[in-house]
Amino acid sequence: MLEQDKLWIDIKKLRKDHGWLQSETADRLGVTRSHLSAVENGKRRISTKMITAIVRIFDVKLDDFTIRCE
Repeated sequence: MLEQDKLWIDIKKLRKDHGWLQSETADRLGVTRSHLSAVENGKRRISTKMITAIVRIFDVKLDDFTIRCE
């Protein structure tokens, strides 16, 4: 299994492609706007619960996530 902190998807691009504001997207994901902002800016790790919500609301597959190579 991949380490959760190495999974990455451009949430900001996904939400902009859908025409959603950060606050709308946060509501759909069940997080605060500040939490989403921190995740989008790499200041907070993405949780498994959030990954599941992203897959559901954006209709993406886990394969659409990329692996960070640091």
